[in-house]
Amino acid sequence: MRNLIAVILFVSLSHISKAQSLQFELSDYTLLPQKPEGSLHGISGIEYISSRNQWHLASDRGSYFIFDSINTIHDFEKRQNLGVYKKTGLWYEALRFDATSNTFFYAVENEYVANTETCDTSTYVSYMDAFPPAFLFPPLHLPADNKGIEGIAVTDSGNVWVAPEAGWAGETEVGNDTIHFRKFEKLKTGYSQAGEYSYVIDRSGCQQSPTEKRGGISEILSVNENQLLVLERCFDLKVTNKIKAKLWQVTVEGSHLKKDTKPAFDFNEGFPIVVDNLEGMSWWEAENGKRRLLLITDDNPGMKNNQRTQLILLKEK
Repeated sequence: MRNLIAVILFVSLSHISKAQSLQFELSDYTLLPQKPEGSLHGISGIEYISSRNQWHLASDRGSYFIFDSINTIHDFEKRQNLGVYKKTGLWYEALRFDATSNTFFYAVENEYVANTETCDTSTYVSYMDAFPPAFLFPPLHLPADNKGIEGIAVTDSGNVWVAPEAGWAGETEVGNDTIHFRKFEKLKTGYSQAGEYSYVIDRSGCQQSPTEKRGGISEILSVNENQLLVLERCFDLKVTNKIKAKLWQVTVEGSHLKKDTKPAFDFNEGFPIVVDNLEGMSWWEAENGKRRLLLITDDNPGMKNNQRTQLILLKEK
């Protein structure tokens, strides 16, 4: 009898696990005006705070924006010069909000120029519900050029996941496809020591591109306490001259993050536009019981690159 109950329980749990595998489809997209028109340029982090019906966007060149009364993605263009604007001096790569403690988390990748001959590049994660901020990751040198901490996810219980773009020091080379995410359990007095979880990154997509051969995780997002969405992308400079990007759902299995057998969304299969430098990702309010996901691209510094910020809205199938 016990064996029968165990079998039934196992089958039920397996069914539930499979049912939780997310798949998305395109709902809408828009392109914002090209630089210098408007203000939403270089955006690398985005977060929706449902309790405030408020969007927070941050750029990797120090700008921070807060928007209210956004009903469709097309409202960002209409209101992009009407939001609260702050100049911080921090080069944001990700931002998240923990609703359990009203705390903001930031991943920052800054260059500090000491003199004309040296440039120190560092990456860190801090959090702030009051000033001054505290560090989850204190400043550390980038493990590879322009490859620092790129993704933060916060679960409903307040646990924090942190992901590097291409791995930590010693993990970033093409021959190594296993990197590690770190998870901080939320405690009554702060956060636990980081737990490490292995993740197999796809380094095959852009190996012929000199600056992108390491591959890159550009964002992560919590699905539930044991599952994440992971956005991988690289720039295929040599072959297609396009961004290659896939969105993966992963599940905690012991100390490993296991990918689903197929992507939750592939940005290179039948997409109506050539997707650009995907950097930010956030949940939005569900619609008709289906989850919605908003992604934003970074149009990068410089006035001559002709890039435009893209907003892409996905909905759960």
